[in-house]
Amino acid sequence: MRNDDDVYWNTSLPRLHEALQALDTFCKEWGGLSRAEATRRILIEWDRLRRGKDVSAWAPATSAQWVMPVPQEQQRMLPPPHKPVRANQVARAASRVLDE
Repeated sequence: MRNDDDVYWNTSLPRLHEALQALDTFCKEWGGLSRAEATRRILIEWDRLRRGKDVSAWAPATSAQWVMPVPQEQQRMLPPPHKPVRANQVARAASRVLDE
C-alpha cells in the first residue's frame, strides 16, 4: 500500500547496461533485495556517507570478502548459530536499519 507522504518514481536503463548488471549483483549480494529497495538503500547510505554519518553494519549475504573475520577468542563467546534465516528476511531487516 502506498503512503501519501512518500515520493515514488520510475527509472529505466537498457537491459544490458552495466549499471543495471551492477544493481542486480548488489541485490543478490544483499540477500535478494528488489531493485527498488536496493536503489533506496544505495541513496540513503550515499547521503549518510556524504554527511559524515555512519552507515549500517550489515554485510552482504553471499560475499565473504565483505565479512570481517572474528578473532578466535570471540568465536568461543559467540552464541550457537540459529537456524538459517531466509535471504529476503535478512534483506528486509538490513533495510529497516536504514530507516532508524
